[in-house]
Amino acid sequence: MSYCELCGKSAPERKRVIVDGTVFNVCMSCSRHGKPYEPAPVPKKKKVVAPATKKITLADDLVLDPEFPRIIREARMKRGLSHEQLGMQMSEKSNLLRRFETGALKPDELMAKKLERHLGIKLYVSAEGE
Repeated sequence: MSYCELCGKSAPERKRVIVDGTVFNVCMSCSRHGKPYEPAPVPKKKKVVAPATKKITLADDLVLDPEFPRIIREARMKRGLSHEQLGMQMSEKSNLLRRFETGALKPDELMAKKLERHLGIKLYVSAEGE
């Protein structure tokens, strides 16, 4: 048996109405307290084709030069820059540049490109040359 969700009376015939933004199944006498509920049509799902994404990757034949700490240090000293001055030019922390020069940290691809651009060096070499 079904009951009115507003007054609780037995309601063999119920109507769906909206009262204060909530949908209720109510008896005919309580249906005057709300607006008739008409479900919105369900839109058909469109098949979305994802655009091809381009990843920034190096060619497989290029690797970070194992001598990168020496190359970075020599290029910085040749230009007469301190770690702080180079850091200011590159908008990077001087401590990070020190760690690259000691070999404690390897520069990622983007940082290596930034170092190459600012110091005029090449950090990536052909893998075949090893």
